[in-house]
Amino acid sequence: MDSVTQMLFGATVAQAGFRRTLGRKALVAGAAIGIVPDLDVVVGWVAGPFASWEHHRGLTHSIFFGPLAGPLIGWGLWRLHRRLTRDRADVLDGETLRAWIWLSVLALITHPLIDLFTSYGTQLLWPLTTTRFAVDALPIIDPVYSAALLAALIFGALARSKARLAQDAAAAVLIAIAGYTLAGWAINERVERVAAADFGRPAAVNAYPLLFQPYYRRVVAVTPEATHVGYYSILNPKRVAWHAYPREDEPSIALVRDTPEAALFDWFSMGHVLWRAVPTPDGGMRVEATDLRYGLPGETDRGFWGITAGVGADNRLSGQVEVFRLPRNATGAALRRFWADMTGW
Repeated sequence: MDSVTQMLFGATVAQAGFRRTLGRKALVAGAAIGIVPDLDVVVGWVAGPFASWEHHRGLTHSIFFGPLAGPLIGWGLWRLHRRLTRDRADVLDGETLRAWIWLSVLALITHPLIDLFTSYGTQLLWPLTTTRFAVDALPIIDPVYSAALLAALIFGALARSKARLAQDAAAAVLIAIAGYTLAGWAINERVERVAAADFGRPAAVNAYPLLFQPYYRRVVAVTPEATHVGYYSILNPKRVAWHAYPREDEPSIALVRDTPEAALFDWFSMGHVLWRAVPTPDGGMRVEATDLRYGLPGETDRGFWGITAGVGADNRLSGQVEVFRLPRNATGAALRRFWADMTGW
């Protein structure tokens, strides 16, 4: 999920489990700890997009990171708490220390667990394996998901003297969020079954959540001959309008596919890659590979981003493999079309 939602989730976990023990300061700490795993994006800022693909959702998103780093962060917060309230005996006891440690561990563990339910992929078992795990349940940004967490925190802020009530409200929202996530997973399974039946012949069919909601999905069916892309909404069920992209076996594609950059991109996209080669005026080829998990109808139907490289007429690389991104159509007309396709209104 996006970093703002991760902060809201960490704060809600703190409110649900530690409001009475640690007070409202626990919410601030939970929000700060909740965003810690996403600090790995700094690698991409410094070393570029290939490094970002390799390292984001890696070490800090491992299920083992929380149990290892959490006690250290919790002990540090307890020390800070003790220094700021040195005249109060209650912050010196073991219960307060345990609360800070458990808050830190839980805020760190829940971060990769909720990331798991997006298509991006999370190295949940690093360093045992660099396999990327993903459950295609929810988009990376979901306003309903975030708004529910924010509502719990606002309620907790208003209920200043009712810590128990604030905790119960936060716990209820976390349970509701869990149900919402499982519902998104069930929607994806349903869409894949419907799309496979609609496609009507043997194929590997996958569905991926589109922007900001769980109801409207991108569906991809892959056969040995072609990749087929379509869209399906459970709010507006109708036949999938499949758009076929024939498989291309150009030697230039094989040349680029053998590069380390292409291997990294294939790993990052979890094998969901669409290749194509476009002739250039000099007799060479411009080879492109896009991530099939993300895209919208129109110019980004192939995908939002990918890698590209030039291949000369002598079938040699004419430059470095580079990352490219396609601009998304955010015009009013495009948004109205998206809404109409999703809802039928």
